[in-house]
Amino acid sequence: MTHAFEHLSELALLSDTELRQRFGPHAIGVLVVCSRLLRIQPITGDVLTPESFAVEVKQLYAEYLAGSRALNEAMSRCADAANRRDLVAARSVLHDFLASCIAPFFRGVATARLESLASK
Repeated sequence: MTHAFEHLSELALLSDTELRQRFGPHAIGVLVVCSRLLRIQPITGDVLTPESFAVEVKQLYAEYLAGSRALNEAMSRCADAANRRDLVAARSVLHDFLASCIAPFFRGVATARLESLASK
């Protein structure tokens, strides 16, 4: 099964003209699912037009990349601290990430890691 973020990544490679041509139920569904994972207030498909669709693909992809980078950095710093057996610092990194991140998907990943550290 392909994750919605993979579909979003594929869409983000297209030109605005190509995106407008892809505008339809499947592509709109990808955007709606991704926006639910990345935003507190997700996109509703019924408000999208071919033009706004192209803009939203690019914006959502930028949000996905920024969130991925931030989570990757936090997880790396957390792992470094945990490897030093500094669980206080490891938890602190994740708490800082959670304080700055609004994306439900990335928050869920960080929260799961934080919970796994709590059991140690």
